[in-house]
Amino acid sequence: MSSQSFSNKNYSTIISLNERGIYIKVTDNVNYLMYESNVDAKELRLSIALEDIYRIIVSCFSNLDENSKKYQNDKTEGDYDVKITVSSGVMKLAFNAKVGGYLKLNFDVLLREKLMSNDGQLTVNFNRLEQQQAQAIKTLTEKCSNLEDSINKMQKIIDCCQIFMSNIYSSSGHWCDLQSNSQTQMNNISAKEITMTDHGNTLWKTISVFYQLEKLTIHNFVSKNNLKEFNNNTLKELVLNCGSNGTFNSLDGVVNFPNLEILTVTNAPKLKDIVKVLAEIKHKINTLKFQTCQAVNVVELQTYCQVNNVFLALS
Repeated sequence: MSSQSFSNKNYSTIISLNERGIYIKVTDNVNYLMYESNVDAKELRLSIALEDIYRIIVSCFSNLDENSKKYQNDKTEGDYDVKITVSSGVMKLAFNAKVGGYLKLNFDVLLREKLMSNDGQLTVNFNRLEQQQAQAIKTLTEKCSNLEDSINKMQKIIDCCQIFMSNIYSSSGHWCDLQSNSQTQMNNISAKEITMTDHGNTLWKTISVFYQLEKLTIHNFVSKNNLKEFNNNTLKELVLNCGSNGTFNSLDGVVNFPNLEILTVTNAPKLKDIVKVLAEIKHKINTLKFQTCQAVNVVELQTYCQVNNVFLALS
């Protein structure tokens, strides 16, 4: 015995194949009425095996199903179709199929409304209330999620505006200062690559406004909170030369760069726990390069990179 189920916004369907016929049950998800019937090849007036008729019916309903339709082959999706109409307690299923791309079959199946006892009707009513409640909860959850996203975007806009207030606009675009002392470094916020030296007064928050930055190189990187102080959503490559100062000791905060692919760190003698940090977050890093980072656990890092298909360079 074979059985298939399908669902969309309007109908839920169960189709079962047994030795004597094909059982079809369709539930109206709007009015909560049920229609069912047991049909055989003689009723359908088709001179093909019952198993083949079952497959055709399943293919037709697949094109109505919200989940299975997305996996249908574009070339065959239009070859199977079923039209549903209801009149005076009878549901008509009009099947249209083109088998193998050339053999056309058209047949109808009539399903009668299933009359239920009071207990059965009460059960249906409870099911309807549960579905309505589930849909209401889903809608509210989506609205809350969208509202949260909107608030986060608004906060980013406010942060950017605060940064722009203290910077310069010229005919060639917005320019942003990355330093808060006499070592002024102005960069166009449309820059794709920036090379800078950390003099200890870097405006880390400013880096987030470079909306198409792809590569950032920082010399003499002095870290107080590792990578937690700054972020950028477009950055693909980050190069940190720590000048052997020993302040950079963890990759904490690397999650602030969701599109980072290449990370290079040199002269960071106290950097460790690399695998621990990367294993706990989602990231796109496919290349890791470390030079003169004596505290790195080489064996652990090599194992992690081999398992996760990450290119590793150590020197």
